[in-house]
Amino acid sequence: MQSAISKLEAERAEVDDVLSSGVLGRSNNHVRLLTFVCEKYFEGAIDEIKEYSIAVHALGRPESFDPQVDTIVRVTAHALRRRLEDFYKGGGAEHAVHICLPPGHYVPKFIHASDLGTANGEPTVDENHNSQPLSGVSSRENGRPEDQQAKPAWPQLESKSDRVAEHHESGESKAKFRPRSRTVMTAALVAIFVFGLSLFGWRKWNGRSAHDAAPQNRVAGATGYTSGEIVRALVGSPSAPFLDRGGFAWAGDHFCSGGSPFSVTGHLIQGTEDPQLFSNGRRGIFHCNYPVPPGTYEVHLLFAETSGLQEASRNVGFSINGGPLTNLDVVDDAGGDDIATTKVFTDVVPASDGTIHVDFTTPEAFVNAIEILPSTPHRMLPARIVVGHSSYRDSNGNVWMPDRYFFGGRLSSFGGDLSKVSDGRLYEWHRFGHFHYVVPVAAGGKYALKLYFMEHWFGVQNGGIGGVGSRVFDVSCNGSTLLKGFDIFREAGSEPLVKSFQHIEPTPQGKIEIYFTPAANYPSISAIEVIQE
Repeated sequence: MQSAISKLEAERAEVDDVLSSGVLGRSNNHVRLLTFVCEKYFEGAIDEIKEYSIAVHALGRPESFDPQVDTIVRVTAHALRRRLEDFYKGGGAEHAVHICLPPGHYVPKFIHASDLGTANGEPTVDENHNSQPLSGVSSRENGRPEDQQAKPAWPQLESKSDRVAEHHESGESKAKFRPRSRTVMTAALVAIFVFGLSLFGWRKWNGRSAHDAAPQNRVAGATGYTSGEIVRALVGSPSAPFLDRGGFAWAGDHFCSGGSPFSVTGHLIQGTEDPQLFSNGRRGIFHCNYPVPPGTYEVHLLFAETSGLQEASRNVGFSINGGPLTNLDVVDDAGGDDIATTKVFTDVVPASDGTIHVDFTTPEAFVNAIEILPSTPHRMLPARIVVGHSSYRDSNGNVWMPDRYFFGGRLSSFGGDLSKVSDGRLYEWHRFGHFHYVVPVAAGGKYALKLYFMEHWFGVQNGGIGGVGSRVFDVSCNGSTLLKGFDIFREAGSEPLVKSFQHIEPTPQGKIEIYFTPAANYPSISAIEVIQE
């Protein structure tokens, strides 16, 4: 019991540290939400941590607050989760206690370094808690509460009633957590109970994650590939392999020489859900040599400018196997600082020494990571993206990568039965809101584009609420309108719908830029497929 009390004191101290650190930014809403949920947690009143209570007693909404109209709680919680994750990846990484909000819940979770360890070679609950499942944050659409729609790894702790919490002054910018002797026993028991339930939740999630990731781990076997032909390598990082969202392992920097390695912290990288790929790099004049078996390959170079430079400030010059020199302005190509961009090169064959050479030739050159994939001559590998956090192998054996190359929008999962829908996993999630995608492709040539839709909210999926005209939006690609006044429900009702477009020309920078513009309510997309013609 004394240990539990000490942990509670450490948790209170960590909350104070976070609130005073400035990591929550200038928005008082982040401070108020974290203050409220932690206060209720320490009181042992976790059944009062509800969307309505947070809105009224923490965020200053009126008692008439309607979550189907006002999404303030979900939007603020989503942003708070991200800020906490970034804080503990950077300046707070060494803290003895980490705070997080598990996806789909508002009850805070406190992770103690003293609890981290292994049992029979298996990671503990808290280790998993700080890894991918927590990064996969999803927000809910049009007022559907997170705890109704989400399928979280973490156990449901709230009661079914939505009790009104005691008054909490919404103008308070920082909580004053004082020991409450009358609640210490209750809170300690709650902490033990949460740990036990979390262990159960982790085991369920671990089984599901392994199942979802299986196609990703087998991708090397698709279309005749063998695992030895694929190279994924971080540049400038000698660390152990990094496992990305797709389940792929990226090796450390064992292939490059010259220049100097660098690392960055505290940067939010847009356009990726794997910012770790861009947290290290190598700059200057340097050479990377990747031994591969004979064959034709596709090379991806990954960049993100994190130095705060403007356009035309850095010339990244490089060549592959002694070929033509490419001069790249990363800021211009990506559209700004702290934005991921990928350059795709096809028809790459190893040199006579059985190696693919990537040479960076200007003093200010840099790169963050390099990916080399076996391919077929004169054709880029298909880019298949399924919205959500897991890869998927469809009925034709095609592997769909988890969501990437997106800017803006939020995720929502489908609550209905997809068992009778062909390749229903493609429609399990959708991205909605104000968003667009920038898919990197090989410059030159033309591409076929397929967009996969399914109405997740209006009509029968929401008890008959809404219908035709409830969600209307436009879709454009590289400046040309593809769909005008598009209404998923009007064309397909509640069934899946695929729209195909041919002869798409990439931008001169090798991008397929797809914009979704709202006309009525928010646009929605479930999957994207790009195939070179």
